[in-house]
Amino acid sequence: MRRLSFVALLIVFGLTFSSCYYRDAIDAESKGGPLPWWCKSSEEIPVTTGPAVGTVDWYAGTHKQSLTWDQCKTVSGVFDLGANFAKQWPTAAQAEANGFRKVTSYVGGMGTHHLHGAGITPAMLADPSFNRQNPILDSTGLDDQFDPTKPEVLQYDGNGPDAKLVGFDYYVRTNTGLPPAGFPGNLDWWHHHPMICYRKTDAEMIAFNVSDASCTSQNGVNVNMSNYYMLHVWVLEDMTFEPDVYAGMIPCISGGTAVHDPNHWCHTSRTSPASAAIGAALRTAAAVGPAHRSGIRAVCTLTA
Repeated sequence: MRRLSFVALLIVFGLTFSSCYYRDAIDAESKGGPLPWWCKSSEEIPVTTGPAVGTVDWYAGTHKQSLTWDQCKTVSGVFDLGANFAKQWPTAAQAEANGFRKVTSYVGGMGTHHLHGAGITPAMLADPSFNRQNPILDSTGLDDQFDPTKPEVLQYDGNGPDAKLVGFDYYVRTNTGLPPAGFPGNLDWWHHHPMICYRKTDAEMIAFNVSDASCTSQNGVNVNMSNYYMLHVWVLEDMTFEPDVYAGMIPCISGGTAVHDPNHWCHTSRTSPASAAIGAALRTAAAVGPAHRSGIRAVCTLTA
């Protein structure tokens, strides 16, 4: 599997002074400032948490460590290149007109998943020789090469043609039973979707981790995708998530759309300021003492 030994050259020859993350990392280091947020993400939600994921946590017992400055600059440069690649297709219609196919409809926290290349196709699903227990999809856009400058999947904030780009992710196969080496450092916690039910008519993913019988009843074919690993990246100017740049799901994408205002709280927290204030008041009230105190009554009124 390709590692990041080539990234330094990509940064030297592929970036311009207008690139955002790389420039900001260089500026922060030169001024003696702190690491930028994307180089010190600290949220540690297990990769077994969330819809449709597997039951193996390869990162259990470990903790994320802030990147070194050299690692930070490398990752920053690659984020710029990956984002520039994705931003060529700002709407779903433009992506679909240029070789991307919607394989998963909108899901809160993520948006859609538009795969570059055919991926699994209806013809494959109908082919008796298709190895659904160990599919090798190199020729269809899913292989064992991690190229951080060209993410395999784009994400949009709705199912319609005008849906806006919200993010991108990588989808890479390994034969080790472990996620790819990925980016420098250990901030990137990859996840997988072990069994995916693909609808026969259009090969869209319609169910995850269901039995063969359940998948068949939905006119689908169950495919073992446990050797394919996914990593989301949230670095678009209007769709960042500071607690974890690689989060599996983010609060800004909900209700069939997304919050593109970069100043909204959802880019910096999973809890709204109002909810945080209520939580703080409840904790303070609990520390004060019995519920007959006036402070407690105020909290009860606030939450009613």
